[in-house]
Amino acid sequence: MRHLRSLQARLALCLTGVMLVAAGIAGTVSYRTAFHEVNELQDDQLRQMSALAKRRHMATPYGLQDLDNHVVDVGARIIVQLLHNGVWGEVEGGAVPLPLAVGVADGLQTLEVQGRQLRLFIRTLPGGDRVAVSQSTAVRDEVAHNAGKTTIVPIAVLIPVLVLATIALIRHMLAPVMRLAHELDRRGEDQLTALDDRDVPSEVLPFTAAINRLLHRVEQTMAQQRRFVADAAHELRTPLTAISLQAELLASLNLSEQAQPRLQSLQRGILRARHLVAQLLLLARLQGRDPLSRDTVAIGAVCQNVLEDLLPLADQKQIALTASVDMACNVQSNAMDLNAVLCNLIDNAIRYTQAGGQVDIHIEYIAAALHISVSDNGPGVLEHEREQVLSAFYRGAAVTESGSGLGLAIVHNIVQRMAGTITLSSSLPDGSGLTVRIVLPIAPSASSGSPRSDQQSRTH
Repeated sequence: MRHLRSLQARLALCLTGVMLVAAGIAGTVSYRTAFHEVNELQDDQLRQMSALAKRRHMATPYGLQDLDNHVVDVGARIIVQLLHNGVWGEVEGGAVPLPLAVGVADGLQTLEVQGRQLRLFIRTLPGGDRVAVSQSTAVRDEVAHNAGKTTIVPIAVLIPVLVLATIALIRHMLAPVMRLAHELDRRGEDQLTALDDRDVPSEVLPFTAAINRLLHRVEQTMAQQRRFVADAAHELRTPLTAISLQAELLASLNLSEQAQPRLQSLQRGILRARHLVAQLLLLARLQGRDPLSRDTVAIGAVCQNVLEDLLPLADQKQIALTASVDMACNVQSNAMDLNAVLCNLIDNAIRYTQAGGQVDIHIEYIAAALHISVSDNGPGVLEHEREQVLSAFYRGAAVTESGSGLGLAIVHNIVQRMAGTITLSSSLPDGSGLTVRIVLPIAPSASSGSPRSDQQSRTH
């Protein structure tokens, strides 16, 4: 019991044990009572037989001879003997008289005759004769035993029914608790609203109240962190912009050959810092926005805008961009979310792919879900790091390119909020390259055309 952690199982086992003990006690009492009552009833039958013998003997001195029970089983027969002139004779129910002592007292008694137990009732008749009515105790006990068993059978049948009913009732009573557990399991990391404990048993209310208080504290802490990140990123934009302007002014001056490489390194650092600040602001906006806001989004237009913004970076590294997009598909979603997903995926693929590489984008609507796939032929991500790269600020051990470590974290956050799935895999047979596949269960807009009718491929 100490290692059994299920409350339902504990309650079921305890109640089953109690019911078995109670059933055992009830069955024993019922059996003994029935056994005793049947024996009492059979004693009354012996008395009634002796009374019948008395009446018949008074009407007919030798009238016992016409009592016929030869159709009854020999072992179950009731033997009636008449003591006449000091000799036991005139037997009914037996072949020969039982060797009973003449001085046996009247009344009920149990005697052993010829190696077997007999239950007798002896009565003295008005004429002075005596009559003995006897029956085998083995037969009597068998009848009483069968009667006792009939009282136990209903209890034995009722026990499994009660056990099943108890388990069903326990499951029904604890169903609200299981519902809360499933609700917590289905929640995303940013769903911190209080649990609905209206149907929860009062014994569990303190636990759910504590969980709600904890959720409230976590929500406040996360809100403070988001405000801090947003405020810090916002405050950093102004000095970074000023530093960037100063660097551009320095670049316009006639600097020495030794200062030129240092200035270029400074400019690259400023670009990385500005990119990091922009990513932090985007992450803060996404985390603080209502996930239920929806509007009609044209997938082709969003992808086209993203590609236009990232073409200079691709041109700089001479990377070929291939896009296969369902231009006629419109979905009910959030344009900011989809733009952030595509921008971060394609930007990551371009940044971490070597010069002269290739990035393929494939977007289509299949089976009530939007499928987005971005593949590159870069170095890829090691298999044991594919879960970790979805966390903020984590960058693979083999990564040499500059970056903030927030791109895939932002994508992962959006996909979770939209109840989608994201998977990472190798895009090339040798294990290199990276393919990011995203499935978003979002509904198409009423104005959307055929999901695959106007598919367009572009190569830059």
